Amino acid sequence: MNFKLIVARWIHKFLIHTEWMTENMRSPKTIGLAWVARTLMNYSNAQVSIDIVNRMKLKKTDHVLELGVGNGLAIKEIAKICENNIIGVEISAEFRKKLLNKKLPKNIVILENDAKDLSNEIPDGSIDKLLAINVIYFLKPIEEYILEFRRILKKRGIGYLGCKFESIKNFDIEVAPNRDERAIISQLSNLGFNASSDFIDLGEDRSRYTLIQFEKQ
Repeated sequence: MNFKLIVARWIHKFLIHTEWMTENMRSPKTIGLAWVARTLMNYSNAQVSIDIVNRMKLKKTDHVLELGVGNGLAIKEIAKICENNIIGVEISAEFRKKLLNKKLPKNIVILENDAKDLSNEIPDGSIDKLLAINVIYFLKPIEEYILEFRRILKKRGIGYLGCKFESIKNFDIEVAPNRDERAIISQLSNLGFNASSDFIDLGEDRSRYTLIQFEKQ
């Protein structure tokens, strides 16, 4: 574990319950806290991102959307497989700036829209697979986002949510209200999805996560 990560984890330990820290975990923007958030995300999401992309069973013809692109690791893995445009939605200006400075594959398109309404960018029933890693906690009201997922996904299209409920249990509840796995699955089911979950253990604390899958009926 490098020195930067040790410092970031120490700061996060004392501020995890605060609104400021939770806001920066959602969308890094405050000097200092943004660095903490980025450092922790880069460390904790690496294995999970690759594992989920492998579980998506992507085809080269799939149309894919990732909500909350972050450092771009997952979307770059997707681009190794899919030939069509891959849409990434990222509300953090900090992350978008860093993504633009990277040499992303040409078929990756980054949007700054709030995923609550993508009607100006994405047609109805046009997405085969949807991915969101450590994002669902922050979406409110969650029902509006789920309805948008239902609009953009094709029939039998599948969404994948990578969640670390144990890690976010002390986040500020106003910023991160969606922390109950069963409640999220219930909301997905009530709004037209066949939803289920599995706990995935890749062998390290940082790589243990819950994978929620939901298929449009």
